Amino acid sequence: MRLRVEVNGKVFELSLQRHGNGSDYTYVLEGAENKAEPASVVEVSPGVFSVLLGTRSFTAYLSKDRERLEVSVGSERHWVSLSDRRDRRAGAQANAASGPAEVRSQMPGKIIKFLVEPGSAVKAGQGLLVVEAMKMQNEMKSPKDGVVAKIQGYEGATVNAGETLVVIE
Repeated sequence: MRLRVEVNGKVFELSLQRHGNGSDYTYVLEGAENKAEPASVVEVSPGVFSVLLGTRSFTAYLSKDRERLEVSVGSERHWVSLSDRRDRRAGAQANAASGPAEVRSQMPGKIIKFLVEPGSAVKAGQGLLVVEAMKMQNEMKSPKDGVVAKIQGYEGATVNAGETLVVIE
């Protein structure tokens, strides 16, 4: 299977080959840096995946925002869109990122600090706010270039998982 993958605005070609009926794959990622490794992915609960890439192991949290997926691994967040590379709508999906993007809390926590204000111009990857969850502070970043349209909450407020905190237009 070949897919067009866009991660944080960068486009890659992903080839997957499944081995047997299980969760074992070999992948080749063509783009800025070509990679090929064995991979194993198991969904341990809804939206939570245990991933083995070569000798590395990590947990990935997925949530859907319109046409894209938000993938969180540790303190890193990535916006991902997938399409069949033969699909003519793939170019149109790339433009889907031009609409508003909601930055949501991945788990319950507390807003420590906002790094931007409504009306601020932001770049993709720029820090928007800091949320503390499970005694760790995580900086939440902008998924795209744009303007901060809305901030929900205040410093010191508690937030629930999936709660919208910032909207970027």
